[in-house]
Amino acid sequence: MNTNQSTSLLLTIDDVLRMTGYRSRSSIYRLMKRSQIPLPIMVGGGRVRWRSGEIEHWLKSLPTQSYR
Repeated sequence: MNTNQSTSLLLTIDDVLRMTGYRSRSSIYRLMKRSQIPLPIMVGGGRVRWRSGEIEHWLKSLPTQSYR
């Protein structure tokens, strides 16, 4: 799979939970309400999906914790 394919994958809420380590859907929706996570797109039939590239970029942009 090339880079363009991996950034165009559409993720379900369960995929996003696995990638982020959050345990509940409500956590993801709470982050969405606060504009702290990329918003999903509507794919029809009441289904939503997240672009994998946006989630990966968001995860990489999170600050890291430094322990001294």
